[in-house]
Amino acid sequence: MKRPPLFALVLLALACPALSSAPEPKADGHALFRDGDRVCLIGDSITHSGTFHSHIFLYYATRFPERRVTFMNCGISGDSASGMQRRLEWDVFARRPSVVTLSAGMNDVGRSLYSASKPVENASEKKKESVERFKENIRQLAASFQKRGLRTIFITPTPYEEDPSLPTENLRGVNAALGQCSDFVLDLAKSQNAVAVDFWHPLNAISEKGKKADPAFTLTRKDRVHPEAAAHLVMAYLFLDQTGAPSDVWRLSIDATKSTVVSQNNCEAGELECKEHRVTFSNWELALPWPFIEEAKEAYALAPITERLNQQILQISGLGAGRYDLAINDAVVGTYSHDEMQQGVNLADNARTPQNGTGRELAALCAEHHSLGSKLRTLRRVEIKHLAKVDLGDRAAVQAALEKFIAEKEAAKKDPEANSGYYIKTARTYLEEIGNEATIKERMAATEDEIYRVNRPRSYAYTLVKQKEPTKHP
Repeated sequence: MKRPPLFALVLLALACPALSSAPEPKADGHALFRDGDRVCLIGDSITHSGTFHSHIFLYYATRFPERRVTFMNCGISGDSASGMQRRLEWDVFARRPSVVTLSAGMNDVGRSLYSASKPVENASEKKKESVERFKENIRQLAASFQKRGLRTIFITPTPYEEDPSLPTENLRGVNAALGQCSDFVLDLAKSQNAVAVDFWHPLNAISEKGKKADPAFTLTRKDRVHPEAAAHLVMAYLFLDQTGAPSDVWRLSIDATKSTVVSQNNCEAGELECKEHRVTFSNWELALPWPFIEEAKEAYALAPITERLNQQILQISGLGAGRYDLAINDAVVGTYSHDEMQQGVNLADNARTPQNGTGRELAALCAEHHSLGSKLRTLRRVEIKHLAKVDLGDRAAVQAALEKFIAEKEAAKKDPEANSGYYIKTARTYLEEIGNEATIKERMAATEDEIYRVNRPRSYAYTLVKQKEPTKHP
C-alpha cells in the first residue's frame, strides 16, 4: 500500500502525539472478490446487455483499488442453462476464470407454454418438465465448476412482470415457475456451501411495495422480462449486500477541542491543526465513493444503497456554534453547521467533492468497458444462434448467411413476436464489427488499465472554516 511521505508522518506525530497510535487503515477483508480474481458472469440477455455487473465492477474499483479484479461478461441473449453447458469450454473455461457467477431461468421455464392466446397441448406437463430440466442442467453446470475448482456464485432469476397492463402478452404463471427455479438455486448453493445471491424474492418484494403506491409500477421493460436501468442498480446493490460488501468508503472522527483523531477507518489523517474557528488536516484515503448513477436514479428510492454501501463519514466534534465552509484541496465543497459536523456528514452524497469527481470518471470508464464487452457478446451470440453451421473463417459464407437472415427478418417485421428489429440489429452489428474484434479487445484492456490508474489511493487537504457572523446593527 502506498503511504504518505515519511516527513508528513513525522510532522503529524510532533504536532499531535495522540495520532501516533492511530489505528492502521485497512480495507474490509470480507469482500467477495480477491486481488487477481477473474470473474466470468454466465447468463442470458440480462447479463449480456444488463448493467448490474458493471455497477459491481465500479463498486470494487472505487472501494478496493488495490485489488485488481477482472470482470468478464459471459452472457448470451436468449440463452438457457443447457446452452450454457454447450459453450463452457470455449466461452468460459478458455478465459481462465477463478470465479464464475451463474444466472439462468428466464429462458428455461418455457414461457410460451403459459400463453393464453396460443395454448399448447399438454402444457401443464411440459411446464413441470421445463423446471425439472432446468434443475438438472444447473446441477450439471455446478458439477463442471466444482471439477475445475472454481468458486461459484449462484444467482437466482429475476422476476417476470405479471401485473401492470403492458403491450406484451401477460404469461401468467411464469413468475411462479421462476420462483421454483430460484428456490432450487438457493437450496443447491446451501447444500454445496456456496455463495448465493437472491434477486427473485427481493425484487418481487420491491415490486409489490411499488404497486401499492402505483398500480402501474414495474421494474421491467415493456416485454415483462428485462429489468430497467434502476432495477439493474438495485440488483448490484443486492449482490453486494448479500455478499458482505463493506459500507464504509472511509470514516474519520476528529475532536477539535483536543486536536486529536478519535478514530479512523480506511483512511489516515495527518497534519491536524485545530485553531479557533478553523480546522485543517490531510487525509490519505484508501477508497473512493461509489458515484451516483444518474440514469438509474430511481433505484435510490427503492433500496438503501447509500446507507448500506456508501458511507464516507467525516465527523468533527468540539466546534463552536455556527456554520462552517468545508474545502477539499482549496475548493469549497459545502457548508455545514456545527451540529451536522458533530453528528458526522456523509461526503459520498456530495457531488462537489474531488473524490466524487474521480468516481464519476471511473463510472464513465466502467460504462465504456461494459459497452465494449456487450458488443463482443453480440458477436458470440450471432455465431451461436445464427452461424452455427457456417464456417466462420469463410467471410463470404458468413456475409451471405447473415444477409439472407436479415432479409427473412425484414419480411417478418409486421409480426410483433418475430422481434425482427433486434435480430436485424445484431446481425448488422456482427457484419460491421467482426473485423474489429481485436481492436475492441485492446480497447477493453486499455480501459481496464485506465480504471486501475485513476482509482489509486491519494491524499487530500481539508480545511474547515467558520463563516463570519453578520454584523448586527443597533
